[in-house]
Amino acid sequence: MSAAPKAVNYTCTVGGTGVSTVPYAFQMDLAGPVTAPTPNATVVATWKIGQPLASPSITAPSAIPAAGRLIVDADVAINGVPLAVASELRAVVATAAPASATPGQQLTPPPMLITVTPTAAGAITLRPDAFTLLVDSGTGTTETELLDCTVTAAEAAAGATVITVQTAGASTGPSSTPPATPPTSPSNTPPITTPEPTVTLTRTKTAEPVKTNQIEKTPDGAAATGGGGDAGPDARLIMFSGALMVAFAGIGGLVLRRRTATRG
Repeated sequence: MSAAPKAVNYTCTVGGTGVSTVPYAFQMDLAGPVTAPTPNATVVATWKIGQPLASPSITAPSAIPAAGRLIVDADVAINGVPLAVASELRAVVATAAPASATPGQQLTPPPMLITVTPTAAGAITLRPDAFTLLVDSGTGTTETELLDCTVTAAEAAAGATVITVQTAGASTGPSSTPPATPPTSPSNTPPITTPEPTVTLTRTKTAEPVKTNQIEKTPDGAAATGGGGDAGPDARLIMFSGALMVAFAGIGGLVLRRRTATRG
């Protein structure tokens, strides 16, 4: 693929006059596909013959009718190891759409397509060669020669283009890129599964105080020996009266015993 048209010096005869001393510096644009092709794929290149940057130019020597067509019949040199024929000079022909032109009007030759089919990876070189430009009046029977141009191989090399054919899946990166790791064969070891986490809930219960029969309030004074400590002032008075009655009864019994003894 060429980045821009390149000037290639040709020597041409004009209008079938036989004069071959007219030099033309045509702008040759010979371009391959945008992406690198692969083996066994059809590769199409395009060859455009552009007007020279300086005089002389490609012009109509006389009026061309509306049905008139420009025809370019050219040769292209094809060389490449990936091709079934490593070297050949192939003829390519292209016809433009009908268009009229006035005498002296600049003409644009139609682009030509070059098709090759590489059988392996490698480089293919396409080089422009001789061509003839004609005008068909539109009847299909009359063709008028406008230019018949030749070129040397050294001059044509300036307009050549090289197409690189790559194998399918070839990497454009550095050659030191490590190969991909091959897949490992499956084993009989069962897959390791990750256990699901167990959630543990912990509840703290506050112990309730144990009820006992002990007296929580310590009584004043000495230790209690029986009833009465908490009987209250009325009960103590009754008990004290009872004790006095028992004491008086005992005293009365002693008095009676003494009186009986005296009488006796």
